[in-house]
Amino acid sequence: MGPGRAQLDLTFARSPSGETFLKRQYAAFPFHVTRTLGTGGEALVIVQSLGAGLVRGDRVRSRVAAGAGARARVETQGSTVAHAMPRGAARQAVRLEIGPGARLAWLPRPLILFPGADVAATLEIVLHPGGRAVWREAFLSHDAGRPGGRLARLAAETVLRRAGGPALAVDRFAIDGAALDETGPERRVHAALGWAGEDCGDALAARLRAALAARDGVYGGVSALPGGAGLFARLAAPDGASLRRALDALEEAEAGPMA
Repeated sequence: MGPGRAQLDLTFARSPSGETFLKRQYAAFPFHVTRTLGTGGEALVIVQSLGAGLVRGDRVRSRVAAGAGARARVETQGSTVAHAMPRGAARQAVRLEIGPGARLAWLPRPLILFPGADVAATLEIVLHPGGRAVWREAFLSHDAGRPGGRLARLAAETVLRRAGGPALAVDRFAIDGAALDETGPERRVHAALGWAGEDCGDALAARLRAALAARDGVYGGVSALPGGAGLFARLAAPDGASLRRALDALEEAEAGPMA
């Protein structure tokens, strides 16, 4: 992630009893961390934003680590809004580190891009042996009451790597408002999802594909990452509600019996 401290820094650990707890937390503006919840054997943390969204010049950094054997899930309470940025851009950087035998799910709500928004986002995922990562990044363009209003640019990069090793997979794209408009109103909301590490092979891929096939109006596909590192999916939906239903179906499919 480069130099400087992250505004959000969370470390999860597994206790001797086998429960996961939030061992260390640091949250500076614009973040606030809620009380840790337990759900299905995982520690759940919901991150709130105290700010009005991203504006020109923002540099927002997050780091989340799951220690050996921990099981954790991080969500955001609401979507992040990116405002007009006529003379500059905002940057978001997230680093996830999943320890040996750990599982970490990073599940933020979609980024909402107002006309003139210019955002660069990076996500780095570091996977130790026996670990499992689940991640999601989604975005949509919003005209803010000005029909024809377009985002300026969204550039995003996701890098998956083994701890101490080279990158296993890289996903990178850049899109502007004109190009996004060409996808049509039935594809206004876009999402990328990934599953990497233990038990992320053919059996999981089959369940995920079956779940997507049953979602009317949602376009998507699931592909294998290079070298058997995991799975990657892209979705496009007409609205946030349709995307939410598809994401719920994929999560239910992931929770099915492992091969």
